[in-house]
Amino acid sequence: MPLFGRRKQQSAGPVVRIGRKFHSDAGIEASVANFHAAATQQFGQEPVLTAARWTGPHPAPERLIAARTPSGTSYLALWSDGSMYFVAPDYQQLPTPPLVGMWKMRDNSLSSTGSVEASEFGADRVG
Repeated sequence: MPLFGRRKQQSAGPVVRIGRKFHSDAGIEASVANFHAAATQQFGQEPVLTAARWTGPHPAPERLIAARTPSGTSYLALWSDGSMYFVAPDYQQLPTPPLVGMWKMRDNSLSSTGSVEASEFGADRVG
């Protein structure tokens, strides 16, 4: 029996989750409109939607928007296959904001598919 065993590999650190993954059959424009309506309902005022630039890994989303709300800037990345990432500044404190339920009431095909890890997302506001 050896005196020293093999060293366990060190992990790269804890996984940091920054948002939610969704899928919808509604299409990009309808998904943006439903998100906008749900955010308006939650915050009592319309969010300011602006374009953002993707700095994350490939493939880049078809559309990336920044939504300025009273709680900060959130991001919505949308791919043509119906996949979406929703990244909110308060995700660690509130991983399921009321906005998600309001959004799902507007889009019956919207389903949660997981969490967005920090390594999967990158954006710069341009507007």
